[in-house]
Amino acid sequence: MPTVEFLIEKKKIKVGKFANLKIAAKKNGIDLSGTIEVVEGLEHLSPRSKVENMLLKDKPAQFRLAGETEVLGDVCVISNFIPKPSRQ
Repeated sequence: MPTVEFLIEKKKIKVGKFANLKIAAKKNGIDLSGTIEVVEGLEHLSPRSKVENMLLKDKPAQFRLAGETEVLGDVCVISNFIPKPSRQ
């Protein structure tokens, strides 16, 4: 079973393979909203969805939407990450 480590919450949870990250977190008392930053294990997540590609097009690959992300292996994330607005 994959493990997801949430750095801010200082919590590790076991999830089923292909588990939706947001749903798995909520079942374990962690409320994710919006963007997460993947610190380790980016290769253990599903590819970015079309929605993520659209909404996060200006962000590096390690930024993901929790509700669009499936866990395939062990990962470490910073939850509820709010990216700074880009300067124009």
